[in-house]
Amino acid sequence: MKTHLHYAFVRCTLSLCTFLVPFLSLSAAETTLWEATYTDGVEINSETVASFKAGDILRIYLSVPESGANFKICYKGAPDWSETTIPSLDSQWPWVNGGEDHFDLTFTQEDITAFSGKNIYIYQGESSLISKVTLVTEDQDPEPQTTDRVAETLWEGTQVLGAEGKDGFGIEAAKLQNLALNDSIAITITDLTDSYCQINIAVNNPWTAIPGTNWVSLTEAGTYRYAVADADLVANIKASGLTIQGKLCTVTKLQLLPYQEPGDDPEPQPETKEYEDQTVWTGNIAISWNAEEYPGEQFDTFNEQQDMLAGLAKDDSIKIYYAEAIEGAQFALTYKAGDEWSWTDLAVTNHTSFFAYKVASDEIAQDIADHGLVIRGQGYHLTSIVIGKPKSATGIENTVSATLDGSQKILRNGQVLIIRDSKAYNMLGQPVNTL
Repeated sequence: MKTHLHYAFVRCTLSLCTFLVPFLSLSAAETTLWEATYTDGVEINSETVASFKAGDILRIYLSVPESGANFKICYKGAPDWSETTIPSLDSQWPWVNGGEDHFDLTFTQEDITAFSGKNIYIYQGESSLISKVTLVTEDQDPEPQTTDRVAETLWEGTQVLGAEGKDGFGIEAAKLQNLALNDSIAITITDLTDSYCQINIAVNNPWTAIPGTNWVSLTEAGTYRYAVADADLVANIKASGLTIQGKLCTVTKLQLLPYQEPGDDPEPQPETKEYEDQTVWTGNIAISWNAEEYPGEQFDTFNEQQDMLAGLAKDDSIKIYYAEAIEGAQFALTYKAGDEWSWTDLAVTNHTSFFAYKVASDEIAQDIADHGLVIRGQGYHLTSIVIGKPKSATGIENTVSATLDGSQKILRNGQVLIIRDSKAYNMLGQPVNTL
């Protein structure tokens, strides 16, 4: 019998004809790697072998007589291609009891390490015909399970992320040990510069962005959540921690949110605001650095009209419209900050016909209202300045400044009005009939 099996092995080696291609993902507990009505042998190539994990089961379906039979399984690879016994097996010729229809080989970590980069070969004897080879695994995409765990605050504070994208902070691994598959990382964003910012939440080792956060652009303030649905990513986060980066916004909180069934824990919705635009200046001024080839000037709102920006508040949008820009035109928006009136540039966004800045804080709003803005640059014409204010849902009137040269300014439904002699005017001095 031993001689006869050896003869079958030699014959199968010479006529090996079946090759397997790598499979990309497993969505069921048992995945067919190969199936045929007859073969002398099966080769599982190294690319497919590389996807095997400890605990996976290689199931070999056989037609075995009542008396039982055996088959041959081994691995081999470059450079010598010698046949090597799989460590968890005592022999390359495992025995299958009579009447059984398959043989299960459960991979150990020692197995996985041993045949990494190698091919696995399965040869049948004349008494045991191979009909199918499968891989039995736990589901790769298991149904998420609900939990009675509660949200954890990983960090809370105020981290301003500047225009250069160099600001950020880290969360150490020790704070992330409760992270489980399908949990979410939630980040709360405020103070977007002109309703625009970018965010990146990265695993430290290996450096990998959590899906959906790779310098993604956000356009509204609010809480955004990102699911961690990859087991390897969960392990890396728990081992090395997270780094939070971004620009043109402020981060106030980072949370770990346990998975909940859809509907039990609705997605946080970003804060949305409607804006009402008010033009506070119109004209046509050539702006330049006073270069000889393109003479012009800068525009100082304080000198032009001292109270032009009275009533400016956090979250207001300042829009600077321009026209007739030449090639290489430049734009700079500056205000005088604090008691010392230090010059401070504002990060703006170009919307093709205008530049915009969203007022990031009450302090900046007060400085601009007190000291004005200076619009500078080279090679374009300034045409208008517009203030966008969030619409008020209640219409509540709010007095924003005391009297000035016999007039009073009020903020009503997002519009600054000048009250003089019991009459209302907008910032352009035009009468308004709704008092």
